[in-house]
Amino acid sequence: MSTFNRRWSLAAVVVLTAGAIWFAVREYRCKVRGSVFARQVESIEQDASKELKIGADEAVVARFFRNHGIPFSIVDAQAYGALRTSGCAPFGCGTDIAFIMVQVKLDTVGAVAEAPKVTGMYKDCL
Repeated sequence: MSTFNRRWSLAAVVVLTAGAIWFAVREYRCKVRGSVFARQVESIEQDASKELKIGADEAVVARFFRNHGIPFSIVDAQAYGALRTSGCAPFGCGTDIAFIMVQVKLDTVGAVAEAPKVTGMYKDCL
């Protein structure tokens, strides 16, 4: 094997190894972000079930959203809020931008009428 071919082979091995390491690090970081997002959704879900019991008044609902840094509004007897965050979007999603949405049905006096719904989702997913 000539010196030229050995250098080409060595260069190819170095480039392929560097590419594989880069891909592995990228995937690891993505999985970490995805795990953080999943834990954040789970934490908000647990807090919502503890704090937003049926019958809790509107002040409790407002405090819950404020304490979690979730902007919200009350429209047609429902409190809606969404927190923008990031994660590791699955294949087919355009970005890693994620949202955690909280929806709470209220009765006519503004008290919690049903168990809250917490949903985590990625923006631009097909």
